[in-house]
Amino acid sequence: MPKKKKTEDSKYQQLEMEFPVLDSKNIKIPNKDVLQKLNIEEENPSTTDTLQSYFTNTTQSTQDRTNDDLLESNPEKSDNLFLPFSYEDIIDEIGEKKSRLPDLIVPVTKFEKEIVKVLSNIINSSGKLLFLYGASGVGKSTFISSLQFQPGIPVKEIVSIKANELLEENKSISKFDELIQQIQNKANTFFAENTKNGEKLCIVIEHLERLKEKDKDEAISFFTDLNGWLRKYPILIIWPVTVYKDLENMQNWAKNYSSTMFYRKIPFINFTGPPIEEYPNIAKKTIMFFNQGKSCHEFQLNDNDFETLRKEYENKPPEKQLIREYLLDVKEIWNDRTKYIEKIENSIPKPTEVWFIFAYPEAEGVVARFAKQMPENINEMWNAEYNPLQPYINEHTQRSADWPAKRLTLALNSRMLTTKIMYLPTNALISCIVAYANDAKIKISREDFKDENKYKVPDHWFGKQLANDTLKRTPLYLQLSGGKTPTGKRKSGTVEKALNNARKAFEKINEDISASKSGKIGDKPFNKAICLALESTLSELNFQFRCEQYHPHLRMKPDITVETPNKIICLEFCYTIDNTPGNLADYVLSKLNKYMKQLEQVYRIPEDLNW
Repeated sequence: MPKKKKTEDSKYQQLEMEFPVLDSKNIKIPNKDVLQKLNIEEENPSTTDTLQSYFTNTTQSTQDRTNDDLLESNPEKSDNLFLPFSYEDIIDEIGEKKSRLPDLIVPVTKFEKEIVKVLSNIINSSGKLLFLYGASGVGKSTFISSLQFQPGIPVKEIVSIKANELLEENKSISKFDELIQQIQNKANTFFAENTKNGEKLCIVIEHLERLKEKDKDEAISFFTDLNGWLRKYPILIIWPVTVYKDLENMQNWAKNYSSTMFYRKIPFINFTGPPIEEYPNIAKKTIMFFNQGKSCHEFQLNDNDFETLRKEYENKPPEKQLIREYLLDVKEIWNDRTKYIEKIENSIPKPTEVWFIFAYPEAEGVVARFAKQMPENINEMWNAEYNPLQPYINEHTQRSADWPAKRLTLALNSRMLTTKIMYLPTNALISCIVAYANDAKIKISREDFKDENKYKVPDHWFGKQLANDTLKRTPLYLQLSGGKTPTGKRKSGTVEKALNNARKAFEKINEDISASKSGKIGDKPFNKAICLALESTLSELNFQFRCEQYHPHLRMKPDITVETPNKIICLEFCYTIDNTPGNLADYVLSKLNKYMKQLEQVYRIPEDLNW
């Protein structure tokens, strides 16, 4: 017995060496040499630099979704699009964590430069008052809060005084006297810890945007006191104003001090908000920031929606070109579209998911460019991303006609159809094929599989237990079983060895499938072997496995169908040895187009998708 146990242990030690734990989260950005190794230059030698930069940005974007810059998951909003329409909405969501604002705010360079000019005229012993005029909803509060975080703007701290709350605290004095006291208190607190010649304190007077004629005498007295006080302290006071008539009144009441209290060249800023051309970018960033890192495409919104809306705003009068209104219109587009899609989804008995599986040795790195990497969210892990596929649509005339933006977003992420792109390690694929070869009636003998001049499969890869244990370490199994993809560092040496040991067999199987029209094997028996392995490893779950059979509702024959109590999963295996990203995109888009045509036909979805 002990001798047998030692033998079993040695088998599993060998398994650990040949089939190490796989970690898809530990993505490495390829340099130019790696991109060339993946044959990217064969597609277009001039695009290597662009693709390397794109992969870097894509990977960083994926990593950003899991860090603290994105708001924590809120299950109540997981299916609903949340957009803040005011600065107060933003603060309500992020709480006291205002340091996150730089990840949300788009710089408004034109007005930042004016702020810098005013700040540069604040000398060690005197400060300035600046009126910030702009319509309600133009983004004044958000702009002011961003000053503290923008490089090159010498503002160390921004504090607000809510004028509408002053009388609630002390009714024995006027609101203007209380306002002066609040300004003094905040300035004294700041200068107790900071010097007068360093970065500046900015005090914002909120909710006092309108002064009535009856306030004139008290206002003039306030400006008199404020002028004297600003001569002693180098701070910037920003006073937002929404009505131009009120701005004129306040300037008139403060005219006696215009040469000292205001910067002569910029007594006020006419703030019109961010440029309209930035509205689409602002909306997309806002969606991702407040919706757990989800892109606009996951809410059935696409680039055309944002650009069309932007063009509409360009034709509006200036006072109507408000970012708040733009965001409200984006929300309305989403509301209308999701109501339409909901009608379609209600007619579908069970949602369908299509998982594209690539198994060549370099697949992990190539797949990472196209699929979402969110191990903490099993439902969204490996979901196909809109942006990486889009360039391969635009460069192809027929494909551009097949894949308008709305249709692609519907195909990638909706209850009707969800698309995933993942990899199956080559060694795991080969071990399943050889272990279940007899059951799947694969017409290749064990001797041929082991023959070094043919498939060159190692002796210890033929056991079903080892094949099953190997399969349980793969993203495919983990996704089906609901387990998280391992996040520990990979043992790159053993991974590479295992993949290389499987390379010859995979290339030979690709040759067999490619020659199937000449009487060779084809891919059906290999799919059957994988189906049997999955069925064995997932036998405790209430899943139904079918190989090369029609979808229950569509005239499609997936390689493998996995029907769960809640959905139908179609597994499509690609046995290609072409490891270029373009080939992956071509395979996915071509096959996905067939699924969409079936869905459109069965559920009578209009091809123009004119929602």
